[in-house]
Amino acid sequence: MNRCTVLFVVGLGALGATAWGQQAVSGDAERGKELYYTHGCYACHGYQGVGRRQLVNSESGILTSEALFLTYLRARADQNPMLPVQNMPNYPAASLPDSDALDIYAYIRTFRDDPPAVEDIPALKAILDAAESRD
Repeated sequence: MNRCTVLFVVGLGALGATAWGQQAVSGDAERGKELYYTHGCYACHGYQGVGRRQLVNSESGILTSEALFLTYLRARADQNPMLPVQNMPNYPAASLPDSDALDIYAYIRTFRDDPPAVEDIPALKAILDAAESRD
């Protein structure tokens, strides 16, 4: 795939990112969890999708559907890196079969980032209040 195709795919995903929770998931999330760690996805995406590249709470447009997720993984297979700001490894079907990729997708879709409110973290609230009082 060329650069324009990948930009279109990623842009399409961004348009549908708000509806990602409505799409069906066919993979096995438990198996996907093992593969997520085996393939080192956590190194950039964190242990629960909160990392250098966010995967939680509809942050990533490539999670809109299984088909879009696979398209993105395969589009990267012929270029490394394709865009200067991206450095995700290549995942052609030979190194990550569709069934494994869909298991990882199913696991990623279980991620939720629901941190407590600042008011529920006394130490953080104290720090923020002290910083505000300096202004």
